[in-house]
Amino acid sequence: MAEKQPASGPEENSVSSRIMHFNQQAEQHQQWMMINPFAHYNVSEMPKRSFGQEEYGRAPAGSRSEQRALAANVQVLQEILQLCEQIEKSGQEDPEGHGSKTVEFGALFDLYNDISDKLLATLLGARKYGFVDFSGETLFQGRDETVPVRLVRPFQELKTEILAKVEDLQCIYVEKIDMEATTLRQD
Repeated sequence: MAEKQPASGPEENSVSSRIMHFNQQAEQHQQWMMINPFAHYNVSEMPKRSFGQEEYGRAPAGSRSEQRALAANVQVLQEILQLCEQIEKSGQEDPEGHGSKTVEFGALFDLYNDISDKLLATLLGARKYGFVDFSGETLFQGRDETVPVRLVRPFQELKTEILAKVEDLQCIYVEKIDMEATTLRQD
């Protein structure tokens, strides 16, 4: 009696590719469970993770957390642009003559309160990016009413820089979404 030869048509390729895909998914899941802190009953079972300087404190590449972080960064930059625009509209010329505008914190608080309740966080972010400057570590309503908040450079320069950063982040965000959609279609 003749032995049966394994099928080698498209049916076999489809089954073998599905098995291979399943095995890859299972391997990825096992790798994730090794580093998932909630998958172990005992902390001593969990292997230590090591991060490179560029990875530390960042979401895994391609993850939804990374997409949310990119979207949040875009929103923060848009709020900073709105803050700088308010300073430009309501401020006076900088006495030091840098061609930028200055406004007192109290007046800015009164103006910006109608727009957002996150003035201080936005100010700190804008200072971190190097768009505004003010004295002290933080500002408090009542105590720091007369502290000047100034744009570091003229508004048009800041606007151009902020919009370029927003556009770059949006491009990265769209690329990540497109890559994820392509990956999902392939699966």
